[in-house]
Amino acid sequence: APESATMAFPAVATAVFGIYAYVMYWYSVPGAGFLAEGKQDVVAWIGDLSVALPATATVLYLSLCYFGPKIMAKREAFEPKGFMLVYNAYQTVFNIITVAIFLAELNRLGVKAWGGRLSWSDPNSFYICLAIWLHYNNKYLELLDTVFMVLRKKNNQLSFLHIYHHCLLIWAWWMVCFVIKNNDCIDAYFGACMNAGIHVIMYSYYLMAALKIKCPWKQYITVAQMLQFAIVFAHSCFVIYDGHCPAILPWSQMFVMTNMLVLFGQFYVKTYTKKKVKAK
Repeated sequence: APESATMAFPAVATAVFGIYAYVMYWYSVPGAGFLAEGKQDVVAWIGDLSVALPATATVLYLSLCYFGPKIMAKREAFEPKGFMLVYNAYQTVFNIITVAIFLAELNRLGVKAWGGRLSWSDPNSFYICLAIWLHYNNKYLELLDTVFMVLRKKNNQLSFLHIYHHCLLIWAWWMVCFVIKNNDCIDAYFGACMNAGIHVIMYSYYLMAALKIKCPWKQYITVAQMLQFAIVFAHSCFVIYDGHCPAILPWSQMFVMTNMLVLFGQFYVKTYTKKKVKAK
């Protein structure tokens, strides 16, 4: 569909640039002066974070969700097995490297994982800023999850939770980048690192499924996601108490985490708890 092709361009660009940036990170970080001249102004380098991208992506994505199943209704299901294999492998590796960079940089800078203070304009924070920005851009690439569902005619998986989750996180991470860029605060590294860690588990499961490897812990992925929401919610409460970031950031995180915790909780009860009761 044209919509999926349009969304694929920034997604592929993010993937290619993400790989390049992360390779350069591991090459350059051992040196003390690893920031090249011209990369020190992170704010100018990132750009103005126009609302046009998330707005356009949302419209195209919702169009895909609505019209995609209608277009595929009279067509045979398409199984992009090879592409899905590469995609899930990429997402697994991308998120592993994201977590590794967050942990390596926090350790290098001597910043505590819980309640650490970093500045977006500080040249030493460049790679943490880069990881947050790439984590946000990767949300567009994750829309391919839905493209695969449409092509495979898995319309039962196009639930409100699935669609709302993807749309909400695009806007949530856009707002995070916008707020921390304009207020010189990058506390969002905590949520980004947690989210990337969960995605390592999730996409490695999808990768094993694509390889026809049996994996019995699908149920626990949902549990891990809910645990993530609860921990990030608690961290947001701490940020409000500490007061070193604009209040809109932690309050927005709490709103998103509450939404996700309720919806994923309902999904867990419906999918796993009720099925066990019926089985008895």
